[in-house]
Amino acid sequence: MKKFNTIIFSFAFLFFMGAGFSVVAQNVSEKAIKVEKKKTLNGFEIQFDGISGDAEKALEIALEKWLDTQKIKYKEKKGNYHAEEVVVKQFSDKTSDLHIFMEEKKGKITLQVVQTLGYDMAVSSKDQPQEAQNIRSWLENMVKEVRLEQINLQIAALQDNLKDAEKEVEKNKKTDESLKNSIEDYKKKIADAENDIEKNAAEQKENEQKREELKKKIAELENMK
Repeated sequence: MKKFNTIIFSFAFLFFMGAGFSVVAQNVSEKAIKVEKKKTLNGFEIQFDGISGDAEKALEIALEKWLDTQKIKYKEKKGNYHAEEVVVKQFSDKTSDLHIFMEEKKGKITLQVVQTLGYDMAVSSKDQPQEAQNIRSWLENMVKEVRLEQINLQIAALQDNLKDAEKEVEKNKKTDESLKNSIEDYKKKIADAENDIEKNAAEQKENEQKREELKKKIAELENMK
């Protein structure tokens, strides 16, 4: 019962968390971003505020789905994604290097993008306005994608809880059936025992009668001496 109550609580918690949750993002900013230990290039950044604990995972899923749809071969290490000499169709038709960084600190997630169209020639609003706008639009759209993936994660968690609840219900059914069978078995044993008692009582009465008859015959024979 305790486990079942825990499952019900999880259902309620996830429902209210999903119903009242909203992702709030700041405006996209253009700034110098560190891409290597001693290299900083122009890039774009957006921060997600008001997020729940699964937002980082949701962003990771959304980001990797997008990279797959773009057919981009990339290297990933601790939330840093790097791709060399690729065509990012959503950003530009030109071959480029792509750097994407995601970081979570104190409930805030930062997502950064740096795209270079040539050796260290990073996309900027001044020199490549269309590419820059494409990156800005993509970053803003990632807010929606994160929310979608969060819902998917919450649904998956609810489905897991549902499976656990179904297992508990099935377990209770089996326990109930087992108890019913045990009760029927006990009833039969009690009925058999009652029959045995009645049978034993009848045999005892018969034996007592035989004993009295034998005593009587013995007494009669003693008197005949």
